[in-house]
Amino acid sequence: MISLIGYAALSVIIVLFLKPFLNIDRSIAAYAFPFGLIYIVLLVSADAQMFEVSWHRYIGISLGIFCEVIFVIVLFRQIDKD
Repeated sequence: MISLIGYAALSVIIVLFLKPFLNIDRSIAAYAFPFGLIYIVLLVSADAQMFEVSWHRYIGISLGIFCEVIFVIVLFRQIDKD
């Protein structure tokens, strides 16, 4: 589980670095999409030896997909308001 936290921290750092280039809004949901995308890519490309148990990787990928779904739901709600 420590590796999931490490990859999440790395994803947050990358998202914060990319913030000026992506022109991200100040809401948490706006950060969910790039975080989830980077998190999924990092976990898919990571070596299997980095995880104590192999299913920890799938928990992390599920968390990344959950972040993507949150972003899409908030986006559709914003579109419906407009």
